Amino acid sequence: MTQARKKKVLDEVRRQRQRRAIISVVIVAVLIGTIGYGVYALTQSKGGGDWPFPCGAEGNVVHVHPWLQIFINTGTSNVSVSVPQYVGFVSQTCLEPMHTHDASGIIHIEATSISSQYTLGAFFTIWRLTFPNGASVNGVNRPIIFNSTDILGFKIGQGHTLSLLIDRGQSNPQNSTEYGSLDLTHYDYCSAQTTGPPCSPTAPGATPQYPNGYPYGTGHTIEIVYS
Repeated sequence: MTQARKKKVLDEVRRQRQRRAIISVVIVAVLIGTIGYGVYALTQSKGGGDWPFPCGAEGNVVHVHPWLQIFINTGTSNVSVSVPQYVGFVSQTCLEPMHTHDASGIIHIEATSISSQYTLGAFFTIWRLTFPNGASVNGVNRPIIFNSTDILGFKIGQGHTLSLLIDRGQSNPQNSTEYGSLDLTHYDYCSAQTTGPPCSPTAPGATPQYPNGYPYGTGHTIEIVYS
């Protein structure tokens, strides 16, 4: 075999090896990407990480709609802070059992089991994880925090107070001290007969999980007031 022929053969072998190496690298990269995405998707679809509950389809064992309103005296103005839509939407098909569909403040609790864990604190955790950049107050993003001394980064002290008011303006108002532990399943606002904002016409209120009827009544309001 001539030197030219040998060189041609060796060059062809070298090119084939390079092609095989490139194909191997591409296959490995695709596998790593696929595995990585699978782990991410599995984590998201199971409500992994810090999500307080597994996400999934909307349940109907518990189906109530508390109404949360937040009022803050920023020092320069009194602001009503909107709870955004799509809180708790881990994906389009996987929702936390506490979520929002619009910016009315109506929280949809649509769960597959009765639990005292559907609290105001759990909702704020879901809100924070859905919107990690914070909540807008007068155009400024604020940390999504709520406890007995802090709402959205506004802290008590120096003349400022923080109140959790249940059913303000009704016959039996309460100034609650439960804060994050407040069980929201006890404070349904909507009912099957409630029509118009902030309820949707399909809000059912009481459901068959309470064989003797929903025991807590409807029309409740929940207000966080920083003044």
